[in-house]
Amino acid sequence: MLEVDEDSRLGRELLAGGTRYHAHFVPDEESTADFYLAACEQLQSAGIAQYEISNFARAGFESRHNLKYWTRQPYLGFGVDAHSMLRSAAPDLEAVRFAPADSLERYMSGAGLQRTAVSIRAALEESFFLGLRLNRGVSLCELATKFGEINLESARSAIVELIADGLIEQPGDATCLTSRGRLLSNEVFERFILADEVLR
Repeated sequence: MLEVDEDSRLGRELLAGGTRYHAHFVPDEESTADFYLAACEQLQSAGIAQYEISNFARAGFESRHNLKYWTRQPYLGFGVDAHSMLRSAAPDLEAVRFAPADSLERYMSGAGLQRTAVSIRAALEESFFLGLRLNRGVSLCELATKFGEINLESARSAIVELIADGLIEQPGDATCLTSRGRLLSNEVFERFILADEVLR
């Protein structure tokens, strides 16, 4: 689905209600949702299953590259602005991200890596909003094993409310978005930004 940056020329034209840059052809939210649902239905009927909010594939041909990101597996990137993520041995960190310079000039001059620490709390939040992108969802048992049951308390209360709203379902051990939840995924993901209490 097209997201238009409000600060772009097209975005400013859309906000002004104009027609330059073919702004009048950009569908509204309701039409976009209709197109999305129609695409899901057409692809499914052609044997191309949805396995992630915006990705479809025949069985066995899912993107292994992208699945690493959505399941938070370690990865290495090489080149200008190529990000990497490795597990951390520090007890208060779950992972560390690395990124070289984002311009060719700085990269070629040997600028150092930018490091970003990923706290336990940030890792748990990411596990929800990346894992819920997948149709298979997340396993609360696996998350409890990794992060501790007590750290899932606020997430569990959010899940109860989201189930009542018809945005999340729990077939078996999985917690996943419903088809309506996929349409409103950003609103769902916001619910998994944990409260300010420190994870234990």
